[in-house]
Amino acid sequence: MLKLLLPLLLLTPPHAAEPAKSLDWQPCPGDGVVAMDCADLAVPITPHSGRTITLKIARLKATGPRKGSVLVNFGGPQGRQIAALRSRPRIFEQIRASMDVLTWDPRGYPGLSGPALDCDWGFLRTPRFPADQAGFDQLAAANRARADRCRTTDPALFDHMDSGSDARDIEAIRVALGERRVNFVGTSYGGVLGQAYARQYPHRVRTLYVDGTGNHSARDWERELDAIARDNENFVRRFLDWAGPGTEQRWQALIAKAAREPIPAANTTYDGTQLQALAFLTLRRGPGQWAPLLSAITAAEAGDASGFVPTSGDPNPGVPGGGVKECLDHPRAGHRQSARTAERLRRIAPDTGASFPLAWHLPLTCAGWPAPVTNPPSPLPATLPPLLGAGTWQDHAPTKRVTDQVPGSRTIRHDGPGHNLFAGMANACVIDHVSRYVVDRELPPADALCP
Repeated sequence: MLKLLLPLLLLTPPHAAEPAKSLDWQPCPGDGVVAMDCADLAVPITPHSGRTITLKIARLKATGPRKGSVLVNFGGPQGRQIAALRSRPRIFEQIRASMDVLTWDPRGYPGLSGPALDCDWGFLRTPRFPADQAGFDQLAAANRARADRCRTTDPALFDHMDSGSDARDIEAIRVALGERRVNFVGTSYGGVLGQAYARQYPHRVRTLYVDGTGNHSARDWERELDAIARDNENFVRRFLDWAGPGTEQRWQALIAKAAREPIPAANTTYDGTQLQALAFLTLRRGPGQWAPLLSAITAAEAGDASGFVPTSGDPNPGVPGGGVKECLDHPRAGHRQSARTAERLRRIAPDTGASFPLAWHLPLTCAGWPAPVTNPPSPLPATLPPLLGAGTWQDHAPTKRVTDQVPGSRTIRHDGPGHNLFAGMANACVIDHVSRYVVDRELPPADALCP
């Protein structure tokens, strides 16, 4: 194992460096088998606002002599982070030997923090790419109406639901705890919050672990979309190689056929982009789904795409969560640019194209949004201490594009399917590496592999 070599300034103990605010720790509401403490913390709704909102913070106390704390966000993005921590305390057993583990229910979402926006936080269907400007304008008007219904609840809060605002909330929690620096574990979209904090407060980062996250620190967003398209193409290549000669040609012909005329499937129809997205979702579940997908392709060639219908929920591709945070965190584009980008991605990745959310879902569901992008992607400071990341077939590459920005960082690779190795899959090898990193700032070797 490789010990981190950091400037002497960063060797100062990370705790008890600032006077803590008075946090009134009480048993968390609804506490059951897992004993957790909760406290309320008032934070400004905007950096220069006199108005505050209340965050509910939860704590799993250290089981041994306390040396500090670590903050966790499990992604989503979603609000009920305290419930998520309560459901998986065992993955933190090594860390808790010397550290408190804390999380909070983020601003605006349903949960124990307040107030919550009155929005539809459920599944949001991804629309088809519009054929012309008129179709795009109709989408934008529908998005605006949906967002306005949500925004009416609390316009100032709605406009500050971005991950940059969450980063300022993290800083407020750090100050309230009296910690000199932050240890942060961000899985999935939680890694976007960690990147936002690292950009705003690089001198306050002690350790930052990101797991299966998107690269929200790209210097050029269009190039990042190109990179994601290539990542997805490499992922699907495993299936096509397994399926044998001729499968790729059949798959591309099916996509082109569905692009000309959507193929019936149960009570809906699928165009080429929808087939690509649903195939990718199926392949994410691992090699056990490869044979059923090949059968679904054969049936679709004969005119029945029902084999692509998901086993639960809406039959069409989409993303849960309403999109409030995502629309404030990512660049937007008009019809012409969206169409050009989609066409470029189809050339780069003929098997998967522009079927992934950052190139398809967000441009089409955030068009017409009533609040501006307030936390766009931008590079991480190179002065950060070394980061640690981890990822699977699906997300190792974008996670590594985050960690590679900071000298000395490491990224653990899992050579298999899945998502969220630390908190979702509870990979024992990853948990061991993360625990040593958070507690002792001890990094794994370069090119570490976890089974």
